[in-house]
Amino acid sequence: MACCKKKTKCGTQKIPAICAWSLLLGATGLFFAFSTEYLATTISVAIPIYQGLITLFVVMNFGFATFMDPGVYPKAHPDETVDEDYRAPLYRNTEIKGITVRMKWCTTCQFYRPPRCSHCSVCDKCIETFDHHCPWVNNCVGRRNYRFFFQFLMALTVHMISIFALSLVYVLHHQDNLVTANNIVLIIVMVIVGLLILPIGGLTVFHMVLVARGRTTNEQVTGKFRGGHNPFTRSCSLNCRNILCGPVWPRLLDFVVLRSNIDVDATTVGYRVSNNDVKIYMDNSNGITQTLSGNTYNKVQHCQAIHTAR
Repeated sequence: MACCKKKTKCGTQKIPAICAWSLLLGATGLFFAFSTEYLATTISVAIPIYQGLITLFVVMNFGFATFMDPGVYPKAHPDETVDEDYRAPLYRNTEIKGITVRMKWCTTCQFYRPPRCSHCSVCDKCIETFDHHCPWVNNCVGRRNYRFFFQFLMALTVHMISIFALSLVYVLHHQDNLVTANNIVLIIVMVIVGLLILPIGGLTVFHMVLVARGRTTNEQVTGKFRGGHNPFTRSCSLNCRNILCGPVWPRLLDFVVLRSNIDVDATTVGYRVSNNDVKIYMDNSNGITQTLSGNTYNKVQHCQAIHTAR
């Protein structure tokens, strides 16, 4: 029963992503099928080329944001988690650029989460520089795939504006007879794009502000640095350059700790003791404890042997 519930949950989580892919590819396909031939011959050949490049860029970034590892931290090894959950305090503080930042103990992954890391309740994993879980890409948005998510939003906004404008141009050029199949299809595409352009455009502007300020959606919503300075921000230009041109964070799941067990026969293990390794503690009648080195011990043994021989 639990397995069936889990499969049902996974299936329902994919519905928004399937709808997003269907709307993107469907509306774009209808636009190319019913308008580009006329626009290329009447206005310019560069229009379908430009729109095709924009579409390719949108689909590529959408795919990366959907299927790329967002920066998942591997859970602690079972050898490291024995009774650790009961001994570890809930929070630990660390200092970054003179500002104290709190790290929280994750009871699921069994380690202290780094300052910008957060545990996603949907994916049930800790994500580095967690931004949010996006149902439209069916994936978390974190340090590794945030660049592609941000580029996808900007390119999608431009793509939608272009499709709406070019479809409107086609309809205005054929306004004498609006009942044709081409006009009806393009009007439907314009209605779909018009309904979605406002929320998607608003989301794009929101993330542009976050990038400029060096914050994540999670930090903005929770007000993490609202009362003080954000230690992770730089200047506006450096924040934008880091997001758009910075190196891609490595995939943490690829770093696997190598562990091996060695069986040793106790009968074959020996320890060779030298004289300098031996120390004898003697308790005299006055209660004073003396420590003898290995050389002194040899002298004592030699004296005892002479005494016994006599």
